[in-house]
Amino acid sequence: MICRLLMAAFVVVAGVAVRAGETLNRDALTKALDAALDSHPTARRTTVTLKVIDLESGDVLYDRGGDRLLTPASNLKIYTAACALDAFGPEHRFSTTVRATGVIRDGVLHGNLTLVGGGDSMFSHKDLARLAERVVDEWGLKRIAGRVVVDKSRYASRLKGPGWMWDDEPEYFNMSVTPMMVDFNVLKVRLSRGEDGVIAELVPPAAYPAIEQVAGEGGDAPAKVTREPFSDELKLVDGVLRKPKEQRVTMHDPGRWVAAMMTRMLADRGMKFVQAEDEPRLDAPEVREIVLRGKTLTETLKHFHDVSENAVGEVLLHEIAIERGVKRPDWPAGAKVISEWLVAKAGLEKGSFRLVDGSGLSRYNLISADSSVRHLKYLYDSEHFNVFFASLPAEKVDGKPVVSAKGGSMSGVSTISGYIRTDDGRLLAFSLLANGFLGDNKPVFDLRQCVWRALVRFRP
Repeated sequence: MICRLLMAAFVVVAGVAVRAGETLNRDALTKALDAALDSHPTARRTTVTLKVIDLESGDVLYDRGGDRLLTPASNLKIYTAACALDAFGPEHRFSTTVRATGVIRDGVLHGNLTLVGGGDSMFSHKDLARLAERVVDEWGLKRIAGRVVVDKSRYASRLKGPGWMWDDEPEYFNMSVTPMMVDFNVLKVRLSRGEDGVIAELVPPAAYPAIEQVAGEGGDAPAKVTREPFSDELKLVDGVLRKPKEQRVTMHDPGRWVAAMMTRMLADRGMKFVQAEDEPRLDAPEVREIVLRGKTLTETLKHFHDVSENAVGEVLLHEIAIERGVKRPDWPAGAKVISEWLVAKAGLEKGSFRLVDGSGLSRYNLISADSSVRHLKYLYDSEHFNVFFASLPAEKVDGKPVVSAKGGSMSGVSTISGYIRTDDGRLLAFSLLANGFLGDNKPVFDLRQCVWRALVRFRP
């Protein structure tokens, strides 16, 4: 590959021979980057844009197509993350509440137990188990004359964002979004071989959703669990299963699943459920609450960027809108708030981006290398730079972790924006966007290395 050519006394940087240890001034850097973008095989049919600035001086070091609008994929996450830091601060924690509505007498709740989501996208089934434990221990409950329900009214009713691919269902990254997230609204199914065929079990156990077994394709087709788009009914497709495995599947509307998990967790702790009409009606209902605070926003953003967790961005988009006074927000409301903030606070030009969701999953999103570099410069000058910088994944150049950046990928899209430290310690901001290629993104990754090898050698 172009950028892995090593010679005894020379290093090939973007197709230009440079003596080992030799630095690149601005003119030499321009020539090296031009050579990379002109001669690399990726550039033949793929639209590639690149913008680089020196954060210390503010000088633009390189700009090729920086104003062009391209699909960002998960590169968009840096926009949502920055707005969230400004809106809430790095130590903010979102909360989840379990609410008992009714009278508790002699260990019996005469009413429903309601789970109220508060926008904690990191909430897990282990957290749900902690709430179940606290309900039993703190309230002394032994029976519930009612049921477990989930309150999703904090957000509007739409579960999927605009421009999401319907045929990505039920992949884990195309999750439904509600204020009550458990395991990012992705359930886990364990497949094993039993005497009568393949067995599927929910992990953790729950009475809902049911799993219907259907005939497979035959031959060597593997056993799998799936569901039809916009349906919660799981189907176990019979097939080859050589060893036990686990599979992740999204739930279209996860409320009943979450309620079923909580019901099972309470039952495992000795809770009995009876029909409300089987218990005498009591007046003067009470409301009791137990609140579980989640992880800090700092921890959340680290996971958001490291794992590229779409659910985090979509919940943050809704929560940012609520923080700005929007009641029961939908995607357009959250996108409007973030977009206005990017122009007013981060200094992006109107028309230099289009943001419609919080994670980059939508094909409607558009950004430019210019908008991303402006955004990165704003963050560099902001009070939250250290938190943001630490949340970015590290990338290596010749074995050295000198790049901190967020990438994005989907079919035909490979993007990355972030910071790179030169050999003399100077910090640069860059955005490298590639759209419109066939096959995997390995050639684009090689082009990244070409660019980075040139940038680390820059010295004014």
